Amino acid sequence: MLRCIYQPLSMLYGAMMQPYQRYRLLGLGLSLAIALCYGWLALQQAFAGAYVVQDDARQHVFWMQRFTDPDIFPNDLIANYFQGVAPPGYAAFYQLGAILGISPFFLSKILPFFLSLITVGFVYEISWTLLPIPLASFIASVSFGQSIWCSSEHASATPRAFLYPLLLAFIYFLMRQKYVWTLASLILQALFYPQISLVCLGTLAVRLLDWKSRRISWSKERKNYVIFVISFCIIAGILLYAQGQSNFGPIISRSAALSMPEFQPNGRNGFFYDGFYFWLYSRGGLLHPRGFTPALLVAGTLSPMLLWLPINRAWRSQIRPQIWVLLQLLVAAFALFLLAHQVLFRLHLPSRYSSHAIRAVLGITCGLGWVIFLNNLAELLSKNWRIEGVQIKINSARLAFKKTLIFSICSAITVFFLLAYPALFFDQFPRVGYYDFSNNAELFEFYAAQPKDVTIASLSPSAANIPMFSSRTVLVSPEHALAYHTGFYGEFSQRVEDLIAAQFTDDPALLSEVISSYAIDSWLIDNWAFQPAYIQTDSWLMQYQPIANKMAQQLTDGRQSVLQQSIATCQVAGTDAWAALDASCVKVFADELSDRQPKTS
Repeated sequence: MLRCIYQPLSMLYGAMMQPYQRYRLLGLGLSLAIALCYGWLALQQAFAGAYVVQDDARQHVFWMQRFTDPDIFPNDLIANYFQGVAPPGYAAFYQLGAILGISPFFLSKILPFFLSLITVGFVYEISWTLLPIPLASFIASVSFGQSIWCSSEHASATPRAFLYPLLLAFIYFLMRQKYVWTLASLILQALFYPQISLVCLGTLAVRLLDWKSRRISWSKERKNYVIFVISFCIIAGILLYAQGQSNFGPIISRSAALSMPEFQPNGRNGFFYDGFYFWLYSRGGLLHPRGFTPALLVAGTLSPMLLWLPINRAWRSQIRPQIWVLLQLLVAAFALFLLAHQVLFRLHLPSRYSSHAIRAVLGITCGLGWVIFLNNLAELLSKNWRIEGVQIKINSARLAFKKTLIFSICSAITVFFLLAYPALFFDQFPRVGYYDFSNNAELFEFYAAQPKDVTIASLSPSAANIPMFSSRTVLVSPEHALAYHTGFYGEFSQRVEDLIAAQFTDDPALLSEVISSYAIDSWLIDNWAFQPAYIQTDSWLMQYQPIANKMAQQLTDGRQSVLQQSIATCQVAGTDAWAALDASCVKVFADELSDRQPKTS
């Protein structure tokens, strides 16, 4: 009876734990199949409607419609800015897609599906490189696949979407000592997501040092110096070239940001939080907010401890020395995290260096941690059940059977929990920040029918979606209010203040002047735009002081704005939620009203 049960159980155990090529391919195939399912679920969200878009794509993808129609967004400050700060490789990738007839909007929706397969494949192979056990690689790749589909970076199809495939490619090729491919992955990082290229360059710098006999010395490996020097020169050249393409003024300083409401907790670019949140999860924090999703990734943090447990010491010798690459990566990431804080915001956000590196290391090592834990658990329980006696062979067989049985049951429970995790803990999976704006379809259709050079003034949140869905220029929008480059944000914030003053003023001359200054063709307003709460409850508008408070007070005092008075005469389209006004009509209305007002000496 024991033999009948033990034989299939041993086969199952072998499939999970033996480093045979057929089992490696089986585990990789299963991991990719699950990744396909997750990607398919994401595609269903992405194509749920004509006006579905990923949140961050509204910033980084909309301007790429210039690749298919060069006449749109003429002299558009916002489009010029996001085009100017886009990494060159990222922009070239979408441009190539446009040349091949793939629209940027469509490409941004399908791209994450393919990037997820690459990501999962690399995680599986890296885990196999460290510990060639199918179960460990399967847990690691599936867990990491779930993790990337639980946050917005991957699905955004922005430069951050390329972060993990390229970071994992670097780790894999470096572990395999394929230095040409390592260098190629570094170049692509610099072209697509420069921050992570600095982390990987820092990893190569850390490898120039050796730790032996509790002393640090210079590495004696000549190849480490060669690849570092080559990588440094190429990446420095790419980054200097990319920086030279941006003409939007210097990066904002720490002292200036501290004085701006935009960088406070309720600000559009909230950065300076209080307490542990700032150092852990904010834009200045160490960790990714969803870095521990799913919970199985926590096992990655336990791996160092599990390796040093007195139980089953043989595991130590089975972990390959390439695992030191992960430690070197973390050292480089922490160093850049601290440096980014010191030179804030010249290296952009400190969390971009630490959080992604930590998340990648956790994802790679979580499978290893779980296999060690499950094996040690089976070892303990089986020994406690061991029956002492003179029949050593029988008892040894029973011990092996018990260990295999316990390990198989625990592994099955772990894998079941892993696969069921999204359904058990999430109302919707993937959770990737797709939003459906179909309720504003009439708005987008109206502006899409306007001339390509139309300029739209609006303080409405809906203005953030017009560039993506209508391919038309808006003067300002909350989605595009990034305050990191002073040249851009100085002009942008002035526009916002001028529009706040013009939209709510009772001075017709001021409204007329703003329309002329910005060559406004259309003015979009929300149906409740002239209530005091419209300003007071909008954290974005309240950043712009003192003009926001001044205009809110005027509305509270019952002073009717000129723009509000012009609605009956100048509205050309609208619904119960919004109204579009002909700006030239509004200007005529304001000028006539100004002429009727008594002149003061």
